[in-house]
Amino acid sequence: MKKLILLFLFITFLVGCIQDNSKWYNTKEDAIKYGLEQESSNAILLSIEEYSGETIVFFELNKALGVASITESKKGFSWYRDRPYSDFDGDSPYSTMGFDIKTKQGTKISILVGKAFDKSIKQIKILGDKNEKELPITENSRLFYAIHDVPYDFLEIIPILD
Repeated sequence: MKKLILLFLFITFLVGCIQDNSKWYNTKEDAIKYGLEQESSNAILLSIEEYSGETIVFFELNKALGVASITESKKGFSWYRDRPYSDFDGDSPYSTMGFDIKTKQGTKISILVGKAFDKSIKQIKILGDKNEKELPITENSRLFYAIHDVPYDFLEIIPILD
């Protein structure tokens, strides 16, 4: 009997952990609006990008980069973020790093993020992916970011000076 009660409690706990507590909205725009509000009233939308059938949202919070995806289902649209914010400190002209996000639907997306500390850097050029990319630098936080298809180590990052 004791084992049966413990099994019941374990299953109840497990089901409680698996439940989807996502909030669902009628439109993608509402999911983005309320997702940003859920992050913080200080969150700043940087861009919305479509990639591999997924909607990826880049935003800034306290000079750090946040990345979320919008999940679409029969219930509507939902905000999903699976990793912490990315921020940098340093005394070099710029810093970068690469990471992967995983959307709620399981798509893995590779992200390059960086911060330009040197004010004379106006853009960042990325080589080594399919196409050469020129990334703008955000005004407030000096962040730059991109989705890429090759491993981070294969990218060449070139600062473009004023």
